[in-house]
Order: sequence, then structure tokens, then C-alpha cells
Amino acid sequence: MPDEPTIFSLHYKGSRFRNARLPVEVLSDLPAFRDLLVSYAKDEWRRRHADRARVPKGFDKSLAFDLITIENGSAIPKLEWNRNSAQVNLPGFADEIEEIVESAYGDVVALIEGQSGRVSALSSEKVRALNRFGAGLRDNEKIEIPDRASGKVVSLDAYRRKQLITGARETYQTRFEGIGELIGTHIKSGYEGVVTVRTTEHGDIVIPVDPLQIREDFDGSLEQDVQFELLVELDSQDHFRRVADVFEIAVVDSEVSVALSKCRKRLDEIRALDAGWHDGLGLQITDDALNAAESFLSKRTSYCAAFRLFPTEAGGILIDFEHGGWDYSVELNAVGGVEMYGIEINGSGELEPEEFNSVDDVFLSAFDSRMSANG
Repeated sequence: MPDEPTIFSLHYKGSRFRNARLPVEVLSDLPAFRDLLVSYAKDEWRRRHADRARVPKGFDKSLAFDLITIENGSAIPKLEWNRNSAQVNLPGFADEIEEIVESAYGDVVALIEGQSGRVSALSSEKVRALNRFGAGLRDNEKIEIPDRASGKVVSLDAYRRKQLITGARETYQTRFEGIGELIGTHIKSGYEGVVTVRTTEHGDIVIPVDPLQIREDFDGSLEQDVQFELLVELDSQDHFRRVADVFEIAVVDSEVSVALSKCRKRLDEIRALDAGWHDGLGLQITDDALNAAESFLSKRTSYCAAFRLFPTEAGGILIDFEHGGWDYSVELNAVGGVEMYGIEINGSGELEPEEFNSVDDVFLSAFDSRMSANG
């Protein structure tokens, strides 16, 4: 028996993963990664045993993995191959299975690195695994996977993942969360129901919903805002095809919805301003600034009642609000960047301006931390 266990590490990079934190929705990556490994392990077994048409009974169960720890940096889940499972399910083959697992891991690394021919050769089994592995990655996030042979590191981000899947298939799957307007409900039968939601990003989308939830939550809620988190299927041009899975969907609280609608109406007024709107000065507000503002409103709806929106002469948008005894400003510039600053209303405290690239998780995490500190 080998002295060292077989352990694989996935390095999650991004603000959500700081201090060894792994969000619950990302945990589904781990069985998906295992399934990708298993698919390549089957290929390796067939190469070694060309005389056999199929892998032996118990092969899948011999490839069991345990999550043994999550280390810092940002978050590094470590998966250990369970050798005992191989000995139980394929007696006498544990050493060979270990070699096969190592080879399969090398194949996964080669796939992500982009070695010639890997993508076009993807089987449906591998595509299914890839459609789940990394589906929740957001902007500025990635999974780094070290090559155990060379020490190099390959990276899987949302764009690379899309490349891999659409290189082999017409569509790929990814998480989509946001807010839209409920424009229709329909119960096909006692077991099937759908709601139709109008979204800014993908137009009208049909979402499967349990008929009981439609009756309890959505009846009488037409034209109200709905918050959702979905797994959607898009084509290579990011055109919407269908909803593949539903993680969460709910009608937004009526007071929050009214506040959000008021902010969006104000945003439409700002959008309609022509260049020179400020006594002959003032650039036209850019689409990047408007999109950033819309994203911020939809991701932090609970603060909309306090938000006051103004255009800036430089083509951006300023959002002022009071919270916890402070007067804050979030300024969205003409290229979608963000700056946040503030002053204490009845004191001498001051939040120095802090800049962010966009309304991404880095900014939202900093925003939430500030609101909690003065909540």
C-alpha cells in the first residue's frame, strides 16, 4: 500500500472564497469534478483493457472521493481518493485504479489547458460534468488546478468554461440570478406549472415552478418583481435557450418592489437626458453607467427605499443614501467603475473614497461589510 494518499486540490480564487469560505452553491462543483475524473478514468481503463467492451462492475464505486479539508488561499477544498472503496469494489485492482485516477486527473488538466483535440473529443458524459463544474463562477473568479506532473497551474473561469463546452456542443449552462417582472403563470397539470418572467438580460423566460407554489406565492402577483436564481442554457453567443434548473424564485416584498420601481423610474429619467442637460454642460449618461446602476439596484434591493439617484456631469450616476448615522455615496462612472465614500452625519467620521472595477462581488462584499458595521 502506498505511503502517501492520493489528494487533489481545487484552488478557488475570488472575494467570495476568502478565509477558506466555500459558498454552499459551489459545493456541487465537487461531485461534478469527480464525474469528470471518472469519465476520463473510464477512457484510461478501456485503453489498458482493449479486450473488454465495458468497464467492470464496481468501477464507479471504486472512484469514491472524500472532502477532507478546506484550506486558506482563497479556498482550497482537498479531495482524497478513497483507496478502501477501490479495494472493496474491485479487489486486487487498487494499485491500477490509483494509476488510472492520476492519469484521468492529467487528462482534466490537459483539457482545461487547451491541448489540441481535447475539446472536440468531449463525450456527452464529459459535457454533462462540465455543465455543472464551475457553473456558479462569477466575474473575477476562477478555479486553479495544479498539474501534479509539471507543477504548472491551469485556470478555469466562466469564459474558459464556456469555450470548452461550446467547442463541443452548441450550448452551455451557467447560473443566472436577478430580478424580473412576473408577466404570466400557467398550471399545465397537477404536477407541472410555469411562470413567465420578463428580464433585462434575456427577455421573457419561462421558469418551471411547482403548481402549489404558483397558487400560494404567484397568483395575484402579475406585474410584480420576482427575484430568481437559475441554471440556464445559453448558446455560444449567450442567447437564452431554456431554464435547466431552478434554485430559488420568489415574489419580491411589496414595499421593496415599490422602492425598486421608483429607483428604476428615476433611472429612466436619467437615461433620457441629452448631452448638455446641465445648463449646456453635462455629458450624456453612458450605457455602462446605467447598466452598473441597474445591477446595483437589483442586487441590493433592500436599500432602494433610501437611495437617491442623480446624473453626474462626467456621464455617470451618483447614488446617495443615509444608513446607520452615515451619509454614503456610491458613484458609478462612465465606464462602469465604482467609487464609494461617506461621512458621519453627527460626528467627525469619514469614509475615504474607495474604488472598484465594477459592481462585482469585491465591491458588493465591501458594501455589505460597511453596512453591517454601521447597521
